Amino acid sequence: MAKVITVFGATGTQGGGVANALLEDPEFKVRVVTRSASSDKAKALQKRGAEVVEATFDDPASLERALKGAHGTFVMSTQTFTEGVDFYTLEIKQGKAAADAAKAAGVQHVVLSSLDAVKKTMGFPCPMYDAKAEIEEYMKSIGLPLTAIKFPPYFDNYLSLKLITKLEDGTFEIGYCMEGVAMHGISVPDAGFAIRAIFKNKDEWLGKTVGFSGDKLTIQQQADILSKHLTPYVFKPTQMTSDAFSQLPFPGAKDVGDMFKFYRLGNPAHDVELTRQLYPGTRSLDQWVQDNKETLLSALKSA
Repeated sequence: MAKVITVFGATGTQGGGVANALLEDPEFKVRVVTRSASSDKAKALQKRGAEVVEATFDDPASLERALKGAHGTFVMSTQTFTEGVDFYTLEIKQGKAAADAAKAAGVQHVVLSSLDAVKKTMGFPCPMYDAKAEIEEYMKSIGLPLTAIKFPPYFDNYLSLKLITKLEDGTFEIGYCMEGVAMHGISVPDAGFAIRAIFKNKDEWLGKTVGFSGDKLTIQQQADILSKHLTPYVFKPTQMTSDAFSQLPFPGAKDVGDMFKFYRLGNPAHDVELTRQLYPGTRSLDQWVQDNKETLLSALKSA
C-alpha cells in the first residue's frame, strides 16, 4: 500500500517541488494542504492524483484531518513581511501547531524545512532563519521522528527576476549582497527529488540534518554564467553591502540584509556532494540556466 505523505505548502515553491517529485513515485500517495482547494495550483495537483485537503495552521481540527493516517509529512512555515506584523512569532506558532498535530497523529517521519539559528551562532538576529530553527528545536523536544533539511537561495529566483534590477545602461544587476564571498544555491525541483529520497530511506535519514546545494559560486561567477548563456544580456553583481541593504526603506529590508550577512559570514553547512548522493540529477547553475534559457530570455525581454 502506498504511504501517505502530507505536504504543506504544496501550492508554493518548496512544497510544490516536493509534491511533484512524490507524485512521480507509486510508493507514495500525496496529500496536499492548502487554504483553498479551488485554486488553480491545487486543482492541477489533484488532477495528477493528489488528495487535496483544506487546512490552516490556525485551525487544529483542520491540521488533524490533514495528518490523519499519514506516514510522513513535509512541513514548511512561512510569513510575509507586513508592516506592524510580528512574523517571527506567527511563524513559530505555525510550526508548533504542525508539530503538535503530527505528534498527535503518530506521523512516522517529519521532514522539516528548517534554517540555521543565526542569533545563537552569530550574535545578531535573523528572524526568518531563527524562527525555523526554533521550530526545529521544538520538534526535537517533543520527540518527533525528524529529518531537518535546509535550502540555500533558489536558482529559480532568476525566473521571476527576483533580486535582479535592470540598470540605465541596459545591464542587469544581481542583488545578492555577498561582497565577493561564494554562495550556495539549488534548483527547487531538484531539491524536491532529494527530499523524496529522504522519505524513501527513512531509517537512514532520521535524526539528521541535510543542507542542500547544487553549486557554490560567487555572484560574479553567477553573473558570468548568466551572461554566457543569455546573450545579448549582461549581468553583474551589486556593489551594495549587506549593511547598506538593511537600511533600505521597505518592510523586511533589515531582515533580508541580515540574511545576506549570514550568507557571507556564517558559512552555512550545505553539501553539493551529499545532495547529488540523494538525487544524482541535481544540476549546477550552468546546467540549470541552459535548461531554462528560453524562459529566462522571455522574462528579460519583458523586464
